[in-house]
Amino acid sequence: EDRGPWGSGWYIRYTLVMLLGTMALVIGAYHALLRWGRQERYEHVTAVGYSCVVFGWMTVLSVKQPTHSLRLLGFVALPINLAPFGSLIFCSIIVPQASFVGHLAGIVMGYLVAWDVFVWVDWYWFAVLAFWTAVVFLFSLKATTNIALPFLQVHWNFNQLTGGSGGGGGGGS
Repeated sequence: EDRGPWGSGWYIRYTLVMLLGTMALVIGAYHALLRWGRQERYEHVTAVGYSCVVFGWMTVLSVKQPTHSLRLLGFVALPINLAPFGSLIFCSIIVPQASFVGHLAGIVMGYLVAWDVFVWVDWYWFAVLAFWTAVVFLFSLKATTNIALPFLQVHWNFNQLTGGSGGGGGGGS
């Protein structure tokens, strides 16, 4: 049920938007770091998880419902509008393997959602995004793993496209 701007329908629609948006921003950022920043360490980096969306929601809340401050570890009072960035720095220190770029992308998407950039995502567009996300996910799963999905036919070999010899299921089955 969608109860205005803070209902469960609003939450699920914007969670999908933030999930897809953070993935796009991370891929774009990694591409830029590789191409123009000459940061080869990002060539084989994978970022997975839901925490980018959590950072996005933290940002939405800091913009939409600001309060005075947030206490970190009980002794540092941080203005709520800086909480996402404080959490980003804190997370990067405590968990060095965490994706700084991914969490920063979540913050960016949170600001975009909070500033109503994606207000046009109604149930129709949510369904379109969800459908195509599922289609791409299933074909990717079929093409790159050995998981049996008999209802899908992939007629190209992912390894030939990438020039690699690793991977999984290949195509044609």
